[in-house]
Amino acid sequence: MTSPWTVGQVASVAPDAASLAAARKLAGSWTLTGHHENALWGLCQGSGSKPYQAIVDVSGPAYKCSCPSRKFPCKHTLGLLVEWSEGRVSTVSEPADFAAEWLDRREEKAETTRPAATKAVDPSTAQKRAERVAGGLVELDLWITDQIRGGLAAMDKSWEALDAVAARMVDAQAPGVAGTLRTLAGIVASNENWPEKVLDELARLHLLVAAHQKIAELPESLQDSVRAHVGYPVGTESVLERPSVRDHWMVMGTRVTEEKRLFTRTVWLFGRVTGQWAVLLDFSHGSPNFSGVVPPVVGYQIDVDLHFYPGAAALRARLGNVHSEAEPFTTVPLGSIDDALQSYTDAVSADPWLRSWPVMISAVTPSYVDGSWFLVDGTGTALPAEGDSLWTLLGISGGCPVTVCGAWNAHAVSPISVFTSGQVIAL
Repeated sequence: MTSPWTVGQVASVAPDAASLAAARKLAGSWTLTGHHENALWGLCQGSGSKPYQAIVDVSGPAYKCSCPSRKFPCKHTLGLLVEWSEGRVSTVSEPADFAAEWLDRREEKAETTRPAATKAVDPSTAQKRAERVAGGLVELDLWITDQIRGGLAAMDKSWEALDAVAARMVDAQAPGVAGTLRTLAGIVASNENWPEKVLDELARLHLLVAAHQKIAELPESLQDSVRAHVGYPVGTESVLERPSVRDHWMVMGTRVTEEKRLFTRTVWLFGRVTGQWAVLLDFSHGSPNFSGVVPPVVGYQIDVDLHFYPGAAALRARLGNVHSEAEPFTTVPLGSIDDALQSYTDAVSADPWLRSWPVMISAVTPSYVDGSWFLVDGTGTALPAEGDSLWTLLGISGGCPVTVCGAWNAHAVSPISVFTSGQVIAL
């Protein structure tokens, strides 16, 4: 039986503070609420004659509401989670009819979208792809050389040219490279020192081209990293056949992003015993209703096997065998600023194309000094911080030391969650 979420876990899935505040005001408006296994449901009386039907599958989490709100989750499904977290939802033997119908459809969709066994790749097909990628990367390197020779001054006026080169990389079956190229336009538009950042990305791409040209001479793990950054596909079944890492994996953060109607859910896990990081990625087109097996919500840990994708600095993983029910945790391992910098250094030494790496830093105080943010430890050592959630982080900390989980990119920490008073709060 799934335990009720904490207040912090409910807040972690809210699209904004206003939605969460509106959800709390719905107390007393609920009827026919219930909880069965991973499902919550209830009727919430709104301004219309018929109450809104709200359903939550907490294993996803996934949400369904009959209201017309475009926010996801809406205030009604958030309100239902608040009712559950505060002990006002009873456990029953069977879901209500309207909830059961939606849950059955989700299960049918999950069955039809589960990946089939990966077929063995035809060697001739793999060779043709490798040749096509190699040809595309040669063209890319010539383009990079032209940019350096001509200077970067015109880069801020060449968005269409960037998109055309990215499209060529898609044709060459190198989608990872295409994605990097398309981020360059955003870098130019949003950074005052964009020439430095663009030059850094071009140098990284040139190194990737050179590595791909000599891929047979590289260690096997680095070959896997090169293929991953170029965008070679990796079959799900082949990942699950790789050796697993069993640990009590703590869910330290989760985030859903959207680009051109493709929703991506990122979940950050930290191994309590191994001290290893893992990231789970799931994708859903059209709406953020992710199907399949997922880990528990932020603040819970689970004894499970993880299978890591191949690479020199393995981070992305898939869930394997589960050995216990999820349970909340109230402590996290300690980590210093020096530990965070060393873990990033080790990762980039193994895989030079990494842009960031998860870190957990204990006993740091968020500080705003002369227009810049820092995380400062007890010795006065500070790391720069960036992101939209820093004022929220400061408010949660109350100006006191907290443990911050974030991503370090050699320039600044982007907070993902904060651990304080025995619970994790996603940012």
